[in-house]
Amino acid sequence: MAIRVRDVLQVLEQIAPSAFALPGDPIGLQVGSPDLEVERLMVALDADPRTVTKAIYHGCQLLVTHHPLLYRPLNTIRYDEPVGSAVQQLCAVRMGHIAVHTNWDCAPGGINDALAEQVGLEEVRPFGSGAQVQSFKVVTFVPPEYVDTVLDRMAAEGAGEIGLYRRCAFYHLGTGTYEPQPGAKPFQGAVGRREHADEMRLEVLVPAHRLQAVIHAMLQAHPYEEVAYDVYPLHTSQSYPLGRVGRLPRPMRTDELRHYLAEQLSNPHLRFYGKPGALIRTLAVIGGSGGDYLGEAHAVHADALLTGEVRHHHTWESWARDIVLFEGGHRETELPGMRALAQRLREQKKILQVEVLFEESV
Repeated sequence: MAIRVRDVLQVLEQIAPSAFALPGDPIGLQVGSPDLEVERLMVALDADPRTVTKAIYHGCQLLVTHHPLLYRPLNTIRYDEPVGSAVQQLCAVRMGHIAVHTNWDCAPGGINDALAEQVGLEEVRPFGSGAQVQSFKVVTFVPPEYVDTVLDRMAAEGAGEIGLYRRCAFYHLGTGTYEPQPGAKPFQGAVGRREHADEMRLEVLVPAHRLQAVIHAMLQAHPYEEVAYDVYPLHTSQSYPLGRVGRLPRPMRTDELRHYLAEQLSNPHLRFYGKPGALIRTLAVIGGSGGDYLGEAHAVHADALLTGEVRHHHTWESWARDIVLFEGGHRETELPGMRALAQRLREQKKILQVEVLFEESV
């Protein structure tokens, strides 16, 4: 059975949920059809004409990039302009294009987790603003001896995650009553006889994008023939911050850290703004354009912020906030995350029986 673009979209939804995208970000399928067959796909940073040409040369039917090709509405599609040229190339060979942008920035294992790993940060944690995702509380009633089994299956699908903690839940003992009818196969008791059973009321938080998967896992793991459960929408939402902050392998002075980061990111032109002699123990990272996160990095007591590119006012703001700002290159700070995405897609061999190529882009 052929793999289609819609199958890739479903896998990407698990890796980088669309609910994680910041408002107004045009993610998802930008060119093509969900019905297009895919035998080979390419992962890259941009869908620029050169990258599209390489994807065509390698016989790809789908291009997955971090940056959207169509970021703003187009009034015209001109083949002599870069965006129009890329669109024309994609359409000419019926190649699809998917953008995985700020949803991959915020997602666990995404752009900023990969960047933190690339520069060797330890004790990494999220920080700053990001996606706000609606949450639900799922409540079910389980025999005491099955609580761990059911909770484990639900947690494996994303239930019970609060900050840096997973498998968070609350349960307490109560009594359930029921009367099996003819044709029923009760877990406990007999048909036609009123029963009373010890049960645990199990409660877990679930983000909207994992709700159906969690419910399915609960039903599969639950021992009852008919499972009673409630789903409550919550007024509060779960936050999925964009940034990551962690401890450096060892404290470094600013210039030493500049050389270290330049080596880790393969960018000899990496620059910094701030005190040359500052001692840096804690580093915040935001791939791409993250200068606006200086204040939030300062609020979590980071000594420095590494991002891809900055504006002029960020350079003096770093001095004013007494936090060193490293400008590592937009491409260089986001490529580790796109390599990670390509690897994640390769690991989905049971679902995506396709060849996954990675284009470094220059």
